[in-house]
Amino acid sequence: MGGRFFSASLLENVAESGDVLVRVYTSRTTLLPSEVKNSISAEQALSITGQAAQDTEIAIYSETVDGRCAAVALSKDAYTALSEALEGRAKITSPLLDTTHSGEKCLAVEIADSVAYLRLYNNGLRLAEALKIESDDELLYYVAEIFKTLDVAIDTPIYIIGDSKLSKLLKKYYRVVCE
Repeated sequence: MGGRFFSASLLENVAESGDVLVRVYTSRTTLLPSEVKNSISAEQALSITGQAAQDTEIAIYSETVDGRCAAVALSKDAYTALSEALEGRAKITSPLLDTTHSGEKCLAVEIADSVAYLRLYNNGLRLAEALKIESDDELLYYVAEIFKTLDVAIDTPIYIIGDSKLSKLLKKYYRVVCE
């Protein structure tokens, strides 16, 4: 189901042992150094960034990847259902933790459910944001601001993961590679 939705009946086909990595698609995510897990809760981390968990949500930390973790707000009911169905083996991750293209100088843009996950690499990760977008022009604006503010060369490749129609708009101004 594209990794964005799940059905309890589909979970019956998941292996009976070992961890199950669950990728959560939400703009209510922030990336942090993994050491932060030891000093503040995921709820506090999200509150600091203005994304406090709502009454129907739970704030949790993702698994650690390359010394980083994501604080994620997700539905309490969905998290409970996953935890029960997978008997506590669910391990949360975020598109912000994806390391594809991390060895390049590029902007990786993953689009899922009106959220743009932007990861800028140049000798390591320079920026990682999950942004709710309502239009193609809004994505173009964010990309332009990233390039301008962080002084990114105009010929830096942009990898589009997901919505290919957005690549047509960006191709007018940037070097775009669709995946």
